[in-house]
Amino acid sequence: MPKLVTKPCIFCQKTLTLKPLKLKSLKFIKGWILLLPVFCQTVFANPSATTMPIFATTPIATTTPIVAEIPNEAKVPNEADDGGEVEIADDLGFVPDLSEVDVDKLAQIAEENPDIGQAANIPLGAIAPSTIAKFVKMIDVVRQDYVETVDDEQLFVNAMNGVLTRLDPYSEYLDAKAFENLRLFTEGDVGSIGVQVSYHPDEKMWVFDDVLANSPADQAGIQPGYYLHQINDNKLNDEQTQQDIEQVLSGIAGTSLKLTISDKGRRKHSVNVQRNLVEQQSVQARMDQGVVIVQIPVFQNNTLQQVMRAIAGLEEPFNAVILDVRNNPGGVLSSANDVASLFMNNKMLVQIKNRNGLQETMKTYHNARLANVPLAVIQNRYSASAAEVLASALQENQRAKIYGETSYGKGSIQSIIPVNDNEAVKLTVAHYYSGKGRQIDGVGVKADVELKNGEKMWENQVLQQMLQTSRPTFYQLHNTPNVQEF
Repeated sequence: MPKLVTKPCIFCQKTLTLKPLKLKSLKFIKGWILLLPVFCQTVFANPSATTMPIFATTPIATTTPIVAEIPNEAKVPNEADDGGEVEIADDLGFVPDLSEVDVDKLAQIAEENPDIGQAANIPLGAIAPSTIAKFVKMIDVVRQDYVETVDDEQLFVNAMNGVLTRLDPYSEYLDAKAFENLRLFTEGDVGSIGVQVSYHPDEKMWVFDDVLANSPADQAGIQPGYYLHQINDNKLNDEQTQQDIEQVLSGIAGTSLKLTISDKGRRKHSVNVQRNLVEQQSVQARMDQGVVIVQIPVFQNNTLQQVMRAIAGLEEPFNAVILDVRNNPGGVLSSANDVASLFMNNKMLVQIKNRNGLQETMKTYHNARLANVPLAVIQNRYSASAAEVLASALQENQRAKIYGETSYGKGSIQSIIPVNDNEAVKLTVAHYYSGKGRQIDGVGVKADVELKNGEKMWENQVLQQMLQTSRPTFYQLHNTPNVQEF
């Protein structure tokens, strides 16, 4: 018979009698919502209850509560049982050993997280006890037998991130650094991983030529000379260009990439790398023969103000505008609406649909200062998300012609849900469609005029088109409005 251990529950303070657990330490359960109920008798105290609470260090206030329920066959003791003994461990398929549980540590966790006992709601049978048992066993195997020592905290961070990244390419767990970088991004930052890569024809491989010290790539174990085989789901070959690879490796600060890499002669393996090397990005504008060419690298909270300042800063009248959103990964959707509102009044920008089919719409404002200015948009295969929303809205409302090539095709919306002051979950919560209901996700926005002959020539090709078609009327901006002025 395994030795029975009596411990007070740190949540309900009742005396619990439990059987030994092979797991040597439970400090890594901090923040994990599935394991703590095993230690609390009150979870199982009411046989007629249809749900059981699942403890979380910090409940996510903006999401539907999570509820897990116990299968009918689980043993549910009540307070009349001898000694309040908890036998639920047998039903979980493993034998908990609390002889080495750091009860003081658990108490500290509970004290630091006063909401830890708040219940969430998961449907009956959503998580089978055998699944929880397998998860715990897997964690224990890694901790005891992996070739290198694994930090318990990092192990669970990886597990949480795995839950999210397997949902889709855009959902992920944001640690403190990634969360802060994502917040910085909305104010003007783009991130990279700190590498230089090039294609080596002699080896027929993409190779990391340089890795910056202490960069995200360096911290992930990538070294100069390693091969880069795949970025997320995209396998690399000699058909990609240097620009293709550089564009994919950079993006919204704080977001992650899954890279498949290898050292020469060794097996391939995957690493997750966050774009935490911050790079400043800003709107640029220049004048060419009376046409203003505005480059928008990304959409942030202040993009409209940047566009207005860039145009007004030229201090010259103009008769047409070209918006260049090539390589723009998207960003803040409302910012794309702000920019669209500069060029058209009260027009449908986008439709947003969540998992329940509920639909929201977003329209431009009522004070388009440049509503009559001839307008064109240049996009490429890396124009994504909010950039595609802007292009599709201008196209559908016949406000601008789109030049270039079909855009990337990212039609999903991620919500940033804080789990505490320093960490968050980035979760896909809806899909968006063009103002007239056209699908964007996986399809992209098709250009009205397809351009070839190398992107370096595109700007001049569009400029010549605008010079031929624009009217001799001149416009000029003298000040920069706030968004609220629209």
